[in-house]
Amino acid sequence: MECVIFLKFFLLIIIGLIMGFLSSIPVGGVQLEVAKKAINGHLAPAIAIAIGSATSDFIYGVLTIYGLGGFLFHKEFRIGLYILGIVVLLFLFFRSLNEYRSGAVHYEKRLVYKKRMSFFTGFTIAITNPGMIIWWIIGFKIFLDFNLFETITPLIKMIFIVSGCIGLSGYLIFIATILNKMQQSVSKKFLKRMNICLLVLLGILITYFIVKLISLIFNYHTVLP
Repeated sequence: MECVIFLKFFLLIIIGLIMGFLSSIPVGGVQLEVAKKAINGHLAPAIAIAIGSATSDFIYGVLTIYGLGGFLFHKEFRIGLYILGIVVLLFLFFRSLNEYRSGAVHYEKRLVYKKRMSFFTGFTIAITNPGMIIWWIIGFKIFLDFNLFETITPLIKMIFIVSGCIGLSGYLIFIATILNKMQQSVSKKFLKRMNICLLVLLGILITYFIVKLISLIFNYHTVLP
């Protein structure tokens, strides 16, 4: 009997880890910042961004799965999130643009990043992504479909949330480690192109947030999720 219970909890953790791992694969603001810092030789700040992102997702997970996140769907709250998202992404965009113009991407000078600031960056980028609520709903529904437990206790919910966040941050840390080890073999030309791609993607994210903000303010329904 104890072996069966242990196996069920083991599967619970594995499912949570896989869900978190898969949720962090799509390219977004957090992934861009992790990649940029890691490939420029700053592994610790890259890991701090991953932990900051996981902390934000943990908060969303608790609010969603424990049924405490009803206010997250309120118009005023979402408007505030999108405004914060635009401010943070604009800051990252102009900082990246300044780094590109100054030649930092070519190693002409070393960048200095503080781990606390990197944690805050990862946290704020992730907290301005309400779409994470949908992931937690879908992920938890998939877990429930396995019917591992007759009763879903608060402990089971917490284990799922924590394992999901570990899987999410684990993927980001894995990518950061790989890119950090590759930095010496990456050409300056590739780094230049990568930085341009980061700027373009940040620009797309800023545009997306602006469109969502306008649609919320004027109650205009767009086809964007």
